[in-house]
Amino acid sequence: MRIWFFLLITLGMLEASSISTPLLDVQEQRGSIEAPELKVGMSGFVVRHFDATHSSIIANARVTQINSASNRGLVEFSPYDGLRQNSLPSGTWTPKATDEVVIAYDYARALLIAPNDDTYTALIASIPNVEWIHPDLYATYLSHQGHPTPLVEDFRRFCTSASIGLLFVQSAETLFTLDCKSFTLLQSVASRSVGKESVAPFYTRVPTIRAAWWGEGSSRLESYEPYYLQQIALSNPKNKELYELYKVKFGEKSALLRHFNTKE
Repeated sequence: MRIWFFLLITLGMLEASSISTPLLDVQEQRGSIEAPELKVGMSGFVVRHFDATHSSIIANARVTQINSASNRGLVEFSPYDGLRQNSLPSGTWTPKATDEVVIAYDYARALLIAPNDDTYTALIASIPNVEWIHPDLYATYLSHQGHPTPLVEDFRRFCTSASIGLLFVQSAETLFTLDCKSFTLLQSVASRSVGKESVAPFYTRVPTIRAAWWGEGSSRLESYEPYYLQQIALSNPKNKELYELYKVKFGEKSALLRHFNTKE
């Protein structure tokens, strides 16, 4: 007999639409914006409006600092590669004040990494207002890359190509919500997996993910939970709340804690 644990998880970032706001100022590869509900790690892009009918995305943008009292945020720019086409010329524009910054544009589309099919089914049923991209598609992408062990860069590239904004990872009785392009932790909530079994690298109906002959990601993942907990820690080494969560769950002597640097 199967026992189902359903969670009604409310995430404010999913209820709201994307955030569009003017770029207030620019200093080299950074600029500032003003908008409510910003979170460090949220990603998006910069849009240049040439006239009333013509515009183009000219750069990626990622929120690196926020001031909750003033609703101001600092964004960092990087080259935009979401629509790469080597056969066509690309612009050489750089962001400037009055350009439009769009944050969390594709947060309504998400990928869920779960340890088994029952947990996957229960979680997608409990989180509303999300267009779920099935992990079979991601497994197929990994097979093309020859990576049975998914790398953080694999997540970033797949989410960019498929316009996926959020990555959910179920592990250690916690549901982690990350920006799929920056791999920054946005939120974690208590969430029990359904059943004790877990499959590596994650639940998928794809029977085998092809492995490359050599290189990072080409080995088979032996254990589901330790790997994702480590990757989340490595990508969020200054997150004090995540550090405390790991310390409580695994103890002060856990090897996972060595990946953090929470000192000011």
